[in-house]
Amino acid sequence: MPKQLLINLPVANPDASKAFYASLALPLNEKLSDEKATCFNLDENIIVALLPASHFKETIYGNEVAAPNTSEMQLAIGLDSKQAVNDLLDKAVAAGGHEVQERVDLPEIYAGTFQDLDGHLWNVFCM
Repeated sequence: MPKQLLINLPVANPDASKAFYASLALPLNEKLSDEKATCFNLDENIIVALLPASHFKETIYGNEVAAPNTSEMQLAIGLDSKQAVNDLLDKAVAAGGHEVQERVDLPEIYAGTFQDLDGHLWNVFCM
């Protein structure tokens, strides 16, 4: 089984995306960040790497970067509480992200989804 997960995301404006993810209170991983990637820790073993789209293109073996307004995946983050879910969703919206669905409050799950500045979908939930 994997011991770490590195999520590489193409971004159109690296500085704006860096500011967006920093506003979510994610710690910057300076050790892995350089001129080609800015990395943030979701936790100890999960890292989000923001790559300028031109560099991302070099890493996907001839495939095309998804066009705007398309999605190939939705990333999901499990948190400890409804409050933690609300806090992260509120921070994302305040930083310029877009909440794409009403928050779901069921007996077994509480969840919401936001898009970052580049349209990457993040589902945030607690069970």
